[in-house]
Amino acid sequence: MNAEIALTPTGGAPTARPLLVAAAGLFMTAVPVAAEPPATVAVIAFDYVDTSGEARDQTKEHADRLAAFRTRLRDRLVEGPDFRPVELSCLDRSGCSAETTPPAELLKEARSAGADFLVFGGIHKMSTLVGWGRVDVLDVAADKLVSDRIISFRGDTDEAFDRAAEFAAKDILTTLGGSRAADASERRKP
Repeated sequence: MNAEIALTPTGGAPTARPLLVAAAGLFMTAVPVAAEPPATVAVIAFDYVDTSGEARDQTKEHADRLAAFRTRLRDRLVEGPDFRPVELSCLDRSGCSAETTPPAELLKEARSAGADFLVFGGIHKMSTLVGWGRVDVLDVAADKLVSDRIISFRGDTDEAFDRAAEFAAKDILTTLGGSRAADASERRKP
């Protein structure tokens, strides 16, 4: 008797059940399992306040650093498999920050863009040596803050802003990574 053929449990005619089971097992291992889609995250413009009292006008430098901070934060969040970026249309129109756009409009924009999470906040330059920032993350579907952090950093340089963005991104990834991102992605399903 071949190894692929066995008797039925009642001892009747031979059956090819083991062969079918083996073939099904091979088929199942060859078919990729669809992974959960990543959660979507929108990072809007951050607000900036300078109360350092320095005489030299640094408006352009600070605007450039703030834009680089937002870009670095967004790019770092979407490097891994948990998040993919979405952009709010208000970024092109108004700067789209928590100070310049009413909260209800930000929430509407985030929902229209398909964002699961909205990242926003601001940076405050206290002196040449000390800056601090607030980085908030809103669960758009629940309309609830899921992360609310105050960070401090040293220096008013491109490198200092880059380090602050990196730190904020790591904190967000730690807070939202994995299960929370998967939960948000699951809520988007029809």
